[in-house]
Amino acid sequence: MKVNIRKGTNQIGGCMTEISTNQARILIDFGRELSSISSPLEEPIAIEGLTDGKPIYDAVFITHSHEDHIGLVEYIQEEIPVYVEPYASTIYHLTGDFMGKERIRRTVTDFSYGEAITIQNLKITPYLVDHSSFHSTMFLVEGDGKRVLHTGDYRSHGRTGKSFRKTLEQIGEVDCLITEGTTFSREDVSAQKEESLQEEAISIFKQYEDILILQSSTNIDRLVSFYKAARKTKKNFIEDLWTAQITSHLPASIPSPNRHYAQLSVWISPRYYRKPESFQEKYVKPLEQYRSNLAFHQPVCMMVKQSMLKDIQFLYHKKHKFHHACLIYSMWDGYQEDEKMKEFLQEIENMGIPVLPLHTSGHADRKTMKLLNEIVKPKITIPIHTTKKENAHKFFQNVYLPQDGEEIKI
Repeated sequence: MKVNIRKGTNQIGGCMTEISTNQARILIDFGRELSSISSPLEEPIAIEGLTDGKPIYDAVFITHSHEDHIGLVEYIQEEIPVYVEPYASTIYHLTGDFMGKERIRRTVTDFSYGEAITIQNLKITPYLVDHSSFHSTMFLVEGDGKRVLHTGDYRSHGRTGKSFRKTLEQIGEVDCLITEGTTFSREDVSAQKEESLQEEAISIFKQYEDILILQSSTNIDRLVSFYKAARKTKKNFIEDLWTAQITSHLPASIPSPNRHYAQLSVWISPRYYRKPESFQEKYVKPLEQYRSNLAFHQPVCMMVKQSMLKDIQFLYHKKHKFHHACLIYSMWDGYQEDEKMKEFLQEIENMGIPVLPLHTSGHADRKTMKLLNEIVKPKITIPIHTTKKENAHKFFQNVYLPQDGEEIKI
């Protein structure tokens, strides 16, 4: 068996991992560079054997719905099967529609956790893993008598993290571990558990009449935390339309307007009524019955977006809301370096609304990485999805640091 990190040995996001035998060749993840996610591609992606020319790959597997892992999937030739977990596929396309990104809805193949997929002489088994993207996946790839575990993005301090040890014990020892190393450069501290963050949120919610929440709509763990905090402090929970569309497509346990309408409503920004009629028919009108007309008569916890500044200002000046409120910033603090984000947060503070950080990482801390190493006991560890691969030896055994495009025999 051979491994080739086509891209990702010196960067976070946009990773491509090739695993092959003399009979089969697969690729894991095909996403956009982090620096290019917010802008359209200047020219089509062209990779011989994947997007152009005679196909050389038997299949592509996607770990989760974040743009830097799945964001180029529409460029893959139709002859090459693409395997995506169903909820991840749904979230990806909803995100594209709401961000105004044209997607080619190429055919994808669903998979189920724990059920192996056979590609020639390779067996690929997907496992559910905790991450800040709903239903993220790690893949165990077996062939030629070897076992390779590709972690995707992972952690153990979220709501599904309790099963991490059990999953690793079920997988057992591997010949090769391909692991993300996003946090290699961070301090040696344990990440805050999602349940602990929820308790901290309750404490903050008690101090303010209204709460604004700025977070990723795809971070479902975080949404659940804030929903439970709102229920505990008797605040009406309001989802923006984008978030409400995502939650409406997820399992019944996830707070959504069509299942929790007595406690949860939707804010539909006026700008969505300027969208094409086809968008309104598909996304706006089905949720209009859950609009937040009466919700603002009581204290609220409201999901907001950077694009909703005018909505917040309208509610502040015309409806006299948010005069005793805070905005909870629950994302990576690096996003605050963006000029548009700076302007948004400054305008919020100009209304007398303090901005309070409350966040925990979507990636593994050192304790979790060491647990992974101890259980799967890799004969070789290859770090990807990192800018500090030289720190991998602090957490993993038998570390090898390849360059992009280098073929490694397992």
